[in-house]
Amino acid sequence: MDHAYRSSWPLILMVLIGLITLSGCAKNTGGVTASSATTATNNSTTAVLTKADQQISQTKIAAARKTLASAANPNAAVKNLATGLKYYQEAEEALENNQLSLAKGYFETLSSYDGTTDASFIAARQKLVKQYQAVKQANGYYNAARDDLSVHDLATAKANIDKLDRVSDSHPVIKELQKKALAMKQAIMNYEASQSTSSGSESSTVVSSSSSSSSSDSNSATSSTDSTSSSDSSTSSSSSSTLTTSAIIKQFQDAAGVTFASDTEFNITKQTSDYYQITAVYAADESSSSASKTVTDTYRYYPDSGNVTKEDSASGTFE
Repeated sequence: MDHAYRSSWPLILMVLIGLITLSGCAKNTGGVTASSATTATNNSTTAVLTKADQQISQTKIAAARKTLASAANPNAAVKNLATGLKYYQEAEEALENNQLSLAKGYFETLSSYDGTTDASFIAARQKLVKQYQAVKQANGYYNAARDDLSVHDLATAKANIDKLDRVSDSHPVIKELQKKALAMKQAIMNYEASQSTSSGSESSTVVSSSSSSSSSDSNSATSSTDSTSSSDSSTSSSSSSTLTTSAIIKQFQDAAGVTFASDTEFNITKQTSDYYQITAVYAADESSSSASKTVTDTYRYYPDSGNVTKEDSASGTFE
């Protein structure tokens, strides 16, 4: 009996060793499974962020937000980027609709958001903020030109329109404002042309009437001489009063002593008893680093003396 009891110990020992081994294997298997699951989740999150970054760089913000929303177990990086894109899209939509008062608050929120350091997001945000600043500038010039027109300050209105035209059309809103401003400028030029023609006709009529009255008061002995003198005066005055814009521009070009490009556009923006103020608008040099598409020079032509002065763009004085 004692022998039988002693012989069972090796068997019991082997069973215990087997149980301990199985338990260790089970724990190890469980650890591997948990680690694999974590790795899979991390890989999935990385793929989502990579795809979203590609879409952001292509300015496909709505698509990027959908991509981030598809993450099964979003981490902090995914959630924070999604928040940033929400602010971006709100600001972008307000800007597209040219709702600057509404856009102001959205852009303040977007600019101050520091929840993510995602490079694609930061680059896209910087670009949108620059567009916002340009749109604000374009609106300022457009509204100023419209206000100038309301008080009939045509020269200042055209100056603001020219400034608007030089703003880089980096956003569709700017292109639309420039299109409207061009139509506004054409209307101003048409009005000025009609006024010039009307002024010439009235002056000629006054001269004719005055000459006629003077001739009627003359006695018969000198009527022939007076009639001839009156006719000469009328012809001279009529010639002066009907001087066309193109003729003034031609005189200015001859007096300026400058060789202008064939596509230069000239506009008379102001007229006094002493001088004509004339702008010369021409295409910017392709080698220039300026973003402006055109250059505008302003001159004053004094027809009586034949002198021409040019405005110093820095000081605003004519020399």
